[in-house]
Amino acid sequence: MLDLFKAFTTQDDFVYEGAFIAKVKYKQFRAESDKEIYKNEVVKGNSKLCILNCNGYINDEIAETLTVYLMMNVKVKEETKKETIQDVGTLWRTFSKEEIAEFSHRTGDTNSIHLTDNPVVQGLFLLKELCSTTNANEIEVKYVSPVYGCNPVYLKHEENVIKGFSDGKLCFEATIG
Repeated sequence: MLDLFKAFTTQDDFVYEGAFIAKVKYKQFRAESDKEIYKNEVVKGNSKLCILNCNGYINDEIAETLTVYLMMNVKVKEETKKETIQDVGTLWRTFSKEEIAEFSHRTGDTNSIHLTDNPVVQGLFLLKELCSTTNANEIEVKYVSPVYGCNPVYLKHEENVIKGFSDGKLCFEATIG
């Protein structure tokens, strides 16, 4: 999975500095192998939305696939009215600044929002940890609000949907396939 993420974040013909992940879809068809070959494809690209697909192949068969929906050139607006939700669910984990920086370095994700004093947890890091927690081979995650380093994240399970809350906000919804 990490090699797939690295192939996605380090593709030569695409830079996503300043972009935000709106949604990701991940599916694993076969166990990972060190013989995987990765191919990237821009499915759609314009000034507001970019859809990228990265596939890992073993012997010309797809082993895993990652589809990322990026919101491009987004200006972060300050909230005028902060709607706070009580942290609900079960405490899942807190992502340290060091873990976030390490994930950036391991995957080649150098987007500056992950390397500040108040870093945003990478969407792919959240995806990886959700797959690990749930043992899911197929998952779709919609990102609603950023998760910041050192803030606890709470999970609430509703059948095959997992909602993630942090800092009094709904941050993501994951659907397990």
